[in-house]
Amino acid sequence: MTAIISPCGTYRYRLERDGRGEGTTAVIMVNPSTADAETDDQTIRKLRGFGDRYGWGKIVVGNLFALRATDVRELGRHPDPVGPDNDHHLRMIIGGARQVIVAWGPLSKQPREWRWRWTKVTNVAGSLGIPLLSLGAPAKCGHPRHPQMLGYDQAPQVWNLPR
Repeated sequence: MTAIISPCGTYRYRLERDGRGEGTTAVIMVNPSTADAETDDQTIRKLRGFGDRYGWGKIVVGNLFALRATDVRELGRHPDPVGPDNDHHLRMIIGGARQVIVAWGPLSKQPREWRWRWTKVTNVAGSLGIPLLSLGAPAKCGHPRHPQMLGYDQAPQVWNLPR
């Protein structure tokens, strides 16, 4: 279990957990909460459950925003919710994975001025020729659902960009 957290503790750029399967699965969500190198939060426990069910090896978690916050509304109140090193880490996470699962949930929960941020992930994956997956079918808005709200029967499937 490892994590890359900024020296000030404000940002978490990367979180890794070992699974029982093969290969590396990257999961890109909205923003990190309380999980760190030693402790899982509810979302990470849920991801590990998906990993056990679907045979994932290492799970590497990245986020659209690196700001550690338990409430997504905090993103809109912070001057730099992305974090100075987040784009670099997203490229490394996506480029180093066997499969990439996107799971940021509906954009309506994100600050209005940052609702374009998901395109950073799609642009990086597209430039590397990496298809993106979601857990189960996307939400009505076309964006991938967050794992916290899903049953374990929601298998990874190809995610197509919303129209």
